[in-house]
Amino acid sequence: MSKKTYIRQEILKCLCRSGQMTRTDFVRQTGIRPATVFEVVDALKQDGIISELERKGKKTGRVSPSITFNMDYLWLLGIDFQLKKTIGVITDLNGTVIASAEAPGLSRKRLDDCRQEIKTVLAALKNHVGVNWDIVAGVGFSDPGLVDIEHGISLKAVNLHGWENFNTGDWLRETTGLRHSLILPETMVGTYMEYYSRSPEPPESLFYMDMGTGIGGGFVKNGALFVGDNCRGMEIGHVVIMPEGPLCQCGNRGCLEAIAGEAGLKRRVAELINNGVNTALKTENFSIGTFCELARRDKAAIMLAYDISGKISNALSTVVTLLNPSMIVLSGELTGLGNILTDTIKRELPLRCMPGAADKLAIEISTLDEYATARGAALMLREKILLEQTGKNAGKD
Repeated sequence: MSKKTYIRQEILKCLCRSGQMTRTDFVRQTGIRPATVFEVVDALKQDGIISELERKGKKTGRVSPSITFNMDYLWLLGIDFQLKKTIGVITDLNGTVIASAEAPGLSRKRLDDCRQEIKTVLAALKNHVGVNWDIVAGVGFSDPGLVDIEHGISLKAVNLHGWENFNTGDWLRETTGLRHSLILPETMVGTYMEYYSRSPEPPESLFYMDMGTGIGGGFVKNGALFVGDNCRGMEIGHVVIMPEGPLCQCGNRGCLEAIAGEAGLKRRVAELINNGVNTALKTENFSIGTFCELARRDKAAIMLAYDISGKISNALSTVVTLLNPSMIVLSGELTGLGNILTDTIKRELPLRCMPGAADKLAIEISTLDEYATARGAALMLREKILLEQTGKNAGKD
């Protein structure tokens, strides 16, 4: 790789992660001499990849013009295949949503049912943008289970029957006619979005925990996302916290997900009812949202909420002990427990970790919207496409 190609890639990485920068910002962040940075920025402008606010008049003052991506250079498609629905977006190169669509997860008894649901969203997005579909360069896909990122294969989603050992990348390219695809674990995408939503000064490291039907996690340090050598890292939902506990869908017993996931909570509610506990909780049409709502006023629900929050704290103590993150971000339906959850975690972590490990730890609840993960899948594909294009053009430098 030539020096110019390397600098070009570094500038594109900076812009992908900050969204908007100036020439001075690039110099400061890359440590490369100004003349070289300016030359590469001019080349990126000429190629149509970036745009720079034009200087007006001879005097510009001390504020450098802002640089962003050229929104019409290419568009990206992002799919968030959740356990209960599918959300899709088309974004421009800056991540602005141009079109969105979603479909409920109705019948998912077979792999074909899942594929048809995704196709419904793809068709709606293609219809929405019409002839501009030609601008769309590829599809980023957020997968609810384990993923072989390198080969684009959905390995297994324990909460979704039939969704395993499927070459999602090839299927998406064939179905959409697009050249590029990138298949990623949902929690990895969520971690990426939480981290970079805190730009220009994201925390040094961040652990992300999503809690809903299933429970998953992700970790990023200094911008580098971690997934593990065989794509099974950060699976906090499958940390065993009760060795003789209930059977989890992964095959082990006592996993956090088997206790604090939707199925585990429903089982606990059934136990309370069978034991004659007076409660408004019901197993019929059970939902985490209803549970969180009742945890504000129903005594049994409140007690269960504190118990579940304690179990989550137990699992997080392993994370803090091993990774010592700067921040933990909680996401998903269980965050509806609010202060019960966060106060319990803040109280119990210092008691279960090395002294001082949690002293400066920030614990926050996600504020990202429902389209964030689909956008994140598109944005992570954006960086991959731009860097690959630069690498392929390296011989032209």
